[in-house]
Amino acid sequence: MELKRILARDIRTANEKAVAQYGPDVLVISSGQVNGLTELIVAVDLAPLTPEEADPFVKSEYSKPGKPSGKFDVLLGQTIDQNKRDARERQATKVAKPLVEMAAKAAAPKAKLAAKVAAHPVDEKAQRAAEEHDTLRGREIVALVREELNSLRREFKLGQQMAAWQQGGMQLPAAIAPLRDALNDAPIPVALRALLIDNIKDHDNMADAMGALSRQLAHSVEQEQAQTPVSGIHALAGPSGAGKSMMVARLAQHAAQLHGSEKVMVISFQDQRAGAWNQTQLLCAQSGVDSFRATNASTLELLLDEHTDRKLILIDTAGVQMNERLAEIRAFNLNVQCHAVIPADASAANIRRVFDNADNVWASLMLSKLDESTQPWALLQFLTDKSLSVSVASHGERTLDLVQDVSLAGLVQCALDNLPLPETEEQAQQNARDAAVNDLAASKLAQIAAKFKTETTGLTHE
Repeated sequence: MELKRILARDIRTANEKAVAQYGPDVLVISSGQVNGLTELIVAVDLAPLTPEEADPFVKSEYSKPGKPSGKFDVLLGQTIDQNKRDARERQATKVAKPLVEMAAKAAAPKAKLAAKVAAHPVDEKAQRAAEEHDTLRGREIVALVREELNSLRREFKLGQQMAAWQQGGMQLPAAIAPLRDALNDAPIPVALRALLIDNIKDHDNMADAMGALSRQLAHSVEQEQAQTPVSGIHALAGPSGAGKSMMVARLAQHAAQLHGSEKVMVISFQDQRAGAWNQTQLLCAQSGVDSFRATNASTLELLLDEHTDRKLILIDTAGVQMNERLAEIRAFNLNVQCHAVIPADASAANIRRVFDNADNVWASLMLSKLDESTQPWALLQFLTDKSLSVSVASHGERTLDLVQDVSLAGLVQCALDNLPLPETEEQAQQNARDAAVNDLAASKLAQIAAKFKTETTGLTHE
């Protein structure tokens, strides 16, 4: 039997073709639809082979008919000798078989390893790149921890000196003593804390002292706001976990609404983190913006040369080896503007690592995670000392949560509202009134619920 395939526009035509080609006794095995046509699988009988056609498939010793030559006893002896030789060969093969199998098993892993290496050179290269990235990331984390410890030591020594100076020569009114204690307990840099405490020493009540702190901080961080990047080539850099990829997605979506998604593109530059490229693709797909991946400086330069017609190009850099990546971008001699992305609750050591390199020229500062920040004192200290304008900020987890009108006064108010101040008498009275109102409302709701249950069921409990 042999299987044949027939294609036709319908089942009736397929059956007619099968009968016409293979006769009325054709056996239909199956039928189905393939690319809009009816497929018929049929089984047909094969014609018997002639001796000439079957000759290649038949052993030569049996293909030639004839009687055996020689006497019976001679043939019997030859057959017995042949059987003995075959038995000895089988025994020798059986003894040597374990050695052959061991050699084959020993050689098999080597052959498999060689085939694996030849088949997956790209996987090993990617694995080496990932291991190198993890090593560099580990070194940067260790360096950051050391800087944090050194910063804490410096702050502790300065704090001791400031405490001795304040206890020796500065007398504060009793009404603002809780505010001084709150400033000492908050994670405020020592230099900024000294300025704030010196500013409240002339006030005799809490409200005036808090107002003075708010005005002083708002005036210190006040500066002209930078423009939101909507055209040109812009590179975003910052520490790992600062929210650079989300900020790039927010800026891309904002520019796509202005110019159209076909005029905006995003490039992920040497970010080897697991899932980083998938995250970039997913975020760009939400706004319809094209995304590209550059694993080296040559690829990045090629992409920038090929897409000169784009209105806005955003480059998302990795948090590891930030200064090296920015140096490679500056080497292109293009008008690339660099922006620092810093979370609002970043530590002083983290901020110092970003801005210590004098070779980096920053166009603006972008603030992320405003909704998660409760103690932005290190950032306020930086904005007090440096004159770097803030362009945009993010407040939320969505790509639409882009804040273009950044209010640094709101950041100051957030820091002051989260000071660990004790509860005042007025606040205690207000909290007591609120609790009484809540209890009364709960009691009324319980009475209404009980009355409604009685009216609907007609049952009362005695």
